[in-house]
Amino acid sequence: MLKKQDYFIIIMFVILIPFLLMNFTVNKPKIYSVNELIGKGKIELYGKDYKLQKEAYLALEKMIKEAKRQGVKISVVSSYRGFNHQNRIWKRKFNAFRSKGYSVKEAIQKVMEYTAIPGTSRHHWGTDVDISNGASKLSNYNKKKYLNWLNNNAHKFGFYLVYTDNKLREGYNYESWHYSYRKLAKPMLEQYIEKNCLQKLKDQDIAGSKYFTDDFITKYVKQNIFEINNYLY
Repeated sequence: MLKKQDYFIIIMFVILIPFLLMNFTVNKPKIYSVNELIGKGKIELYGKDYKLQKEAYLALEKMIKEAKRQGVKISVVSSYRGFNHQNRIWKRKFNAFRSKGYSVKEAIQKVMEYTAIPGTSRHHWGTDVDISNGASKLSNYNKKKYLNWLNNNAHKFGFYLVYTDNKLREGYNYESWHYSYRKLAKPMLEQYIEKNCLQKLKDQDIAGSKYFTDDFITKYVKQNIFEINNYLY
């Protein structure tokens, strides 16, 4: 025969099960398709003036509001970009370098100083933004104030600089404007690698893609995908 304390344990267990299951569901990362990860799928986006996944959008709005309260202006220059958008940017820059006499391989390397190959941009995920202070020119004092505020506060809202000012880092050049919402971007990067999304590059109509050999892709993964802020992987 069950004792009084046994009934209490059973009742508490029954009460706690839904909460435990809900917590497991909430914390489980969303699974994305290859097309979503390379910018060809339909990731659910949120926002009017700029588009991000809802959680990232709301976090960024909070950051912008707090920065304004402290006298710092933050403007969003670029947010979600699909494959076709990224491909237009890539093609324009690639053709510009080719017109200056660069070889195909040289043009690819020049474009990759700041621009991701279509299908590999973190902007495809709805987690990353390019931001500025909204002015075309900044005094050294105001620029320092703006960057210091971001360095000291962005992480409080879940955002981290992607391509840091680390002289030992390979891959893309330092980008003081590119921030990523870690909570969503980190599992998306993991899925991107697990699903071997980079192999899809060979099947896409991208300028210079005939040079995307296995060796090129291996090097690209090491230098351009993983050479990022340590907090983001």
